[in-house]
Amino acid sequence: MENEKIKPNKVTLISILPACAELSALRLGKSIHCYAIKADDDSDIPMGTALLSMYAKCGHFHYAHVLFDTMRSKDVVTWNALINGYSQNGEVDRAIEMYKKLHFSGLHPDAGTMVSLIPACAHLNDLKRGTSVHALSIKSGFDSDCHVNSALIDMYSKCGNLPSALYLFNRLDFIRDLVSWNIMIAAFTQNGDAKKALSAFRQMRLENYQPNLVTYVSILPAAAYLAALREGMSYHSCIIKMGFLSSVVVGNSLIDMYAKCGKIDLSKRCFDEMENKDMASWNSLLAGYAVHGQGDHAIAHFLLMRKNQIEVDSVSCVNVLSACRHAGLIEEGKKIFHAMQEECRIQPDAEHYACMVDLLGRAGLFDETLHLIEKMPMEPDAGVWGALLGASMMHSNVKLGEVALKHLAEIEPGNPTHLVVLSNMYAQSGRWADAGRRRLNLKDTGMKKTPGCSWFEVNNRIPTFSVGDSSHT
Repeated sequence: MENEKIKPNKVTLISILPACAELSALRLGKSIHCYAIKADDDSDIPMGTALLSMYAKCGHFHYAHVLFDTMRSKDVVTWNALINGYSQNGEVDRAIEMYKKLHFSGLHPDAGTMVSLIPACAHLNDLKRGTSVHALSIKSGFDSDCHVNSALIDMYSKCGNLPSALYLFNRLDFIRDLVSWNIMIAAFTQNGDAKKALSAFRQMRLENYQPNLVTYVSILPAAAYLAALREGMSYHSCIIKMGFLSSVVVGNSLIDMYAKCGKIDLSKRCFDEMENKDMASWNSLLAGYAVHGQGDHAIAHFLLMRKNQIEVDSVSCVNVLSACRHAGLIEEGKKIFHAMQEECRIQPDAEHYACMVDLLGRAGLFDETLHLIEKMPMEPDAGVWGALLGASMMHSNVKLGEVALKHLAEIEPGNPTHLVVLSNMYAQSGRWADAGRRRLNLKDTGMKKTPGCSWFEVNNRIPTFSVGDSSHT
């Protein structure tokens, strides 16, 4: 526009500022602010609000407050811009503080104010605060607003209160839209109810809503969780038809879905066909190789990441170490564990140590395993001791298994699995009396081991989603 010698006006500047905010392009936003000052267009409410919103979303609240304090007049949208900025940055206390100041200013909050406040509670996983904001919405008469209701559904689901989210979604006066369906599908997926997520997707299609990119990003992890290959492939087909395949997030979800459905070759094909890849793309394929025990492919992929100067992070290292332990690549695993510290400058956490304990323990290198645990810079967690217990059972090392169980009993006193493993270990060693005592201990405590379930059972027990039945299991 500037190259064609067309002079931008106030509408142009107000239109371009949200793009600066979306990209966190503070320097460009400042230059537009300077342009507005020179053109004497920075003094009215719409321009001041757009500038304030840009600074707030870029996380520069000092500039936002200076602008806010110098504005001669403000409306509720101006206040909402500042509240929303704090909310998106997870500063819920500051957001609520600005909400209270808005009350004392003589202006009345609107539905946009509530929509700005609610996500902060979801971001902090603060259900108590979220419920208070919900009560505030009801008192203010905004609980029937579709945007407020959608924000509340999202907040309750992210805080783990799925019944409340379902109650709001099923309200008779709530007019559902694609956004609310997407929130509900994501809610089921995030709360571990993948079968209901798939059923909700089917119900949404029956009600003639056209899925968008967000819908597929939400539903693909549910198909992956259930290893529902048929559904996953049908989603992939729709994604191609609708032109969403260029999205990096969708591509990453497809890589993960095919890997978890047992089709690592299709994961690799999706990876190869992606025009743009990020670190998550590389990590998704690396995780797929780990799940399938393809240690050689995982190591080759990890080395290719480093060769192509793709940033290796903690997740990359966990994935490649996990692949090594599944494939029994002891020396390779040791080299990667040392390389992540010496060359990648990544300090191992408990998960990395658990992978190494499992790798060394499976190989029967118990002296080396115990030495590694003793050298840990943090307290070993249940993952580390659980790995040692599993290795002890594999090699019928009852003495070491008892040591591991002692620590696990302190960390997870209510978990019955460890007692069952030790009882089985005693039985393998012919110590039937000890095995019987462990079983009696399990019975006396009232703990029960969760029964196993095959993938065939999971894939053939997907219930029909009922919008009005919150008690459905």
